[in-house]
Amino acid sequence: MKPRIININTLKNKKYDELDLGKYYNDLFGVIESRTSFFMYGTSGSGKSVFVIQLANFFCDTFNSKGLYCSHEEALKKSFRDRSNNFNIESKKLYIGENIDFDTLTLKIKRNYYRLVIIDSVQYMRFTYEQLQELTKTFAKRKFIPVLVSFGTAYKKPACDVKIMHACDVKMFFDKGVATIDSRYLSATKKVRLFTPETTAIAQASLF
Repeated sequence: MKPRIININTLKNKKYDELDLGKYYNDLFGVIESRTSFFMYGTSGSGKSVFVIQLANFFCDTFNSKGLYCSHEEALKKSFRDRSNNFNIESKKLYIGENIDFDTLTLKIKRNYYRLVIIDSVQYMRFTYEQLQELTKTFAKRKFIPVLVSFGTAYKKPACDVKIMHACDVKMFFDKGVATIDSRYLSATKKVRLFTPETTAIAQASLF
């Protein structure tokens, strides 16, 4: 990017291309921009994958845009199929990818114009901070939204290069049904209970 200097009042009056995700998601993330990156992390079974696929389903239907869910752990297995059925994931604009490497992913995004791209997980794909930078640069002129899913045992302690997390606009840590959210579009860290571990029904599923 070229170096730029602007007056503070010019910045204060600048208009941004915002993306209205509706009350539920706006309350969680703040009103995001059309070019935004997400980082979702937590332990296995913490609810992050269900939350992410519901977000993808909602996004694809609401904005009539293509989404690509790159699952390197479950992908086309029965567990992923069952989750899709249990939570009514049925958008015709949502696609599932299996064992897609970075170069193939970049090519598929270019050719198919996927707008929302989920990488689950960064560990299984061996996704790097440099690759995130490359994606951001390659699709800088598109309204492109990467969603990165990672393992993590504690808040602000993902099991990957911490630079990946810091580079993203919205970070969500999932633990026992509770999401801790740090967003550049919010004034403070937020904690939200998404579901109760003793039950199998995630509250978000009934909110659409």
